[in-house]
Amino acid sequence: MSVEHVPPRPDGMHPVVGPPPLPGVGAPGQPPKATWNVWEGVAVYVVAILLGGAATIPFLRLIDDEDLANLASTAAAAVVIVGVLVAWLSNSHPTWRRAMGFPRRGTWWPELRASVGFGLVLYPGVVFGVGLLVSLLLSALSGETAEAPEQVPTGLSTVGVVVTAVYAVLIAPIHEELFFRGVLFRGVRDRYGLGAGLLASGFGFALIHYLDAPWQDAVLLMGVMFFNGIALAWWFERRGTILAPVVAHMVFNVIGLSMIFLFD
Repeated sequence: MSVEHVPPRPDGMHPVVGPPPLPGVGAPGQPPKATWNVWEGVAVYVVAILLGGAATIPFLRLIDDEDLANLASTAAAAVVIVGVLVAWLSNSHPTWRRAMGFPRRGTWWPELRASVGFGLVLYPGVVFGVGLLVSLLLSALSGETAEAPEQVPTGLSTVGVVVTAVYAVLIAPIHEELFFRGVLFRGVRDRYGLGAGLLASGFGFALIHYLDAPWQDAVLLMGVMFFNGIALAWWFERRGTILAPVVAHMVFNVIGLSMIFLFD
């Protein structure tokens, strides 16, 4: 359907109807909408996971230390996943950087400062606040004390500690925020609304944190990560840049990892 263009009046009072917006372009001053389909993003992510799994084989075969091999392979898989997602977005959705709100020059420091502060509040709020309530509920339902399963092996070598720190503080936040907030949240939010986007982001984030453990322990961790994912998506929505949840996630993991190593 064509749009009729009416010449403006000499006095400038006649409204001029402009051309329709291009696909994926938002209103003036707003970031463009996500151009990817949600299921397209999920399908690419599944393929990325499979390719990442293939990348773990050399680490599992060549490293004798089982814990170190698992940590190194997990980090390698995450790097591959990020690479696949970036390649897909760059080739199929060229406006993805703007849609995810990559900060402009000169705006990095305010975002870093605000997101570090949010991460410092997020950890105690989610882990000690929400976690305690979910733990009490699951303990009452199961008749057993619900405790979060161990996410970091004990007795790691120095190399293992370094690999764990690099993965938890740098690689995992970039990987998980790129997909769960950047791709999944934005894809759902731009089509079905903020509430649906928050729930999808939280649910997906919870699923990826499933660990083989007694059901009440596994559900406790997933429940905490569900609310954590919602909070990080809300922070992304509030700040308008993917940098915000990445930094908050990094701070969250620094606190969590520090507590694990200090009280191990």
